Amino acid sequence: MQWDKVKNILIAILLTINLFLLGNLAVRGWQSHRRTSELEANLRTLVSARGMQLDTAFSFPEDITLPELSLDRSRADEEKIAAAMLGEHAERTEQENGTVRFESDRGTLEWQVDGNVQADYTLTESAPTSASEALEQARRLCSRWGFQAEQAGWTAEDTVVTLTGSVAGLPVHNRRLTLDFSAGDGSVSLVGLWSFGTPYTTANGISITCSAADALLQFAAESGETGKIESMTAGYRMQTDSSRRIRLTPTWKIDTETGEYLVDCDKKTIIGEEN
Repeated sequence: MQWDKVKNILIAILLTINLFLLGNLAVRGWQSHRRTSELEANLRTLVSARGMQLDTAFSFPEDITLPELSLDRSRADEEKIAAAMLGEHAERTEQENGTVRFESDRGTLEWQVDGNVQADYTLTESAPTSASEALEQARRLCSRWGFQAEQAGWTAEDTVVTLTGSVAGLPVHNRRLTLDFSAGDGSVSLVGLWSFGTPYTTANGISITCSAADALLQFAAESGETGKIESMTAGYRMQTDSSRRIRLTPTWKIDTETGEYLVDCDKKTIIGEEN
């Protein structure tokens, strides 16, 4: 009988503790929500004072800490794509700056050290005449050539198709390929910025906190834009350092009603308009 009383007391204590913890968690959640709401309201006011507005559907993203990453240029992958596109016997020339050019009767392909690529290819099938046809043909060509993308994203406008893909599960905002079938001469042109392989951190690599509020205010203050900000997304951008190594730098992408802009998470500088 004594044990039953002790057991009931212990159960009561545990229930009390659980209720206290749940209540504490609820209070913290409410406080966090209130702070977020207040921050968003203040940001809307500050952005508006600089001649811009946040779209009514704008969702304020959470801050995120991302490591700087590195990528190595893969000449082997570049040559595989050249062989698949232009044939095994395509003529190869290399310039002093590291640019490699391939050429055959099928077309030309040029890779630059920073990942920029451009090509002209003679189609072996009829050129597409609509967005849906262009999208289908672009998918086939990229698969045949060997352009693979993690979480691939495809968009088509008329007969111009764009391929994007993430790296390490996050978008690389300026890593994209555009295939344009609109020349009307039975060819397709390809331009863009691309990479191969898995990114890695270096011994002296650092992590950078991407503050949404800082990036948003910096953009509103210095962009000179007016109108609505529709969304912002944390990710990376590709760039090369002095040793010609490709780096993935933490960067915000800000979408407005007039275009896309990149803001460096560390330097808080506007990189430029993407389209």
